[in-house]
Amino acid sequence: MTDRVGRLVDGLAGREFVGDVCMLLDEHLERGDTAFLAAFGAALRARYRSDAEDGEHRYLFNRVLWALSTTPGRENVGHALRLGLAARSRPGRPLRRAAAVLAAHQPPEELAALFIPARSDAGAPDELRACLIHELVLRGAPVAALPEVVTWAAESPFWGNHPLAWLPWSLSPLEGSPDLPRYFSGGVGFSVGYGLTSGARLPSGSCGVVPSVRRSATEPALTAAVERWTLRHNGRVEAGIHLADEPVVPGAVHTLLASLPLACLAGLADPDHLLVATGSPAEAWRMLFAAASTGGGREDDWWYGAYGRLAAWRSLAGLSGAADGSSVTEVEQRAQACTWYGFLASTDWFNQDSLDFALLTLAPGRRRVAVLAATDYDGG
Repeated sequence: MTDRVGRLVDGLAGREFVGDVCMLLDEHLERGDTAFLAAFGAALRARYRSDAEDGEHRYLFNRVLWALSTTPGRENVGHALRLGLAARSRPGRPLRRAAAVLAAHQPPEELAALFIPARSDAGAPDELRACLIHELVLRGAPVAALPEVVTWAAESPFWGNHPLAWLPWSLSPLEGSPDLPRYFSGGVGFSVGYGLTSGARLPSGSCGVVPSVRRSATEPALTAAVERWTLRHNGRVEAGIHLADEPVVPGAVHTLLASLPLACLAGLADPDHLLVATGSPAEAWRMLFAAASTGGGREDDWWYGAYGRLAAWRSLAGLSGAADGSSVTEVEQRAQACTWYGFLASTDWFNQDSLDFALLTLAPGRRRVAVLAATDYDGG
């Protein structure tokens, strides 16, 4: 096979059309001969590594890598990693992307072998393993029932000090069934998941006493889910904690919000141009997860599922006022005890595009008012 692959790769020099090679690769794939694809990919990379301008060679290599990554089988996972799935230069976070693609297409039992340190032939870094745990959790996989993963986590100093270790190994009721990207050959599809919360709209007039408020210090955890948005030239984020002198009654929420010294509401011409709707912690988590995992730029800038989950929980903790050091369960309990709203406004601050969202929470006692607003625009 080595000689045949070598002749095939050598024959690609100067060729502009490779349809027949694609058909040959597909035939081997249909027969389950992924070893041929792996050998072809390795030879292709070795022969044309320096020819960065040759689109046909890149196309064939990407085609092979995708076929190996998405065809179930631990040997195929090993082939893909040895070809550089977790070290590709185009995406900004190749390890995170590799974990997401593998978790989306490979059975958990096949990926469990990557957690056995002795299987160094697969070239699985610890960071890939860490991301894989929560990419699998997000897809409902029973990670805690995989002995290889459990053993690695118990014995690995890397995992013991890793930020992702804070997250539970199963989805909470609040997380539900997260909306995840769909990876396919040549691209990725995903929904946005922002906008106004879906609950009842609040009237613009005040139906109760609007208490005085004073601003408190901003908590860093508030903006965890949209941290990257501020790094883009067209991304904006505003967050803050406001303390009311008296409990805020539901009928006063709209007027209170409009009175806050927020940049996102500056220039509000009419109270009716501010839309406020009731929400829930589950809906807020979904927005925060979408913002952190796939929002704020192109795929090269994404945080992907594992770190997106972590950032969503951190922002939820900041919005709900959970104590430092709280577990995810404690954050969820605190979030359920809060009252949640979403809002959007016709001001110059918002882009009036699909990447706008804003949340307001009232903590138990209804005096702590937390606000997080974010906007971005992908077009330019």
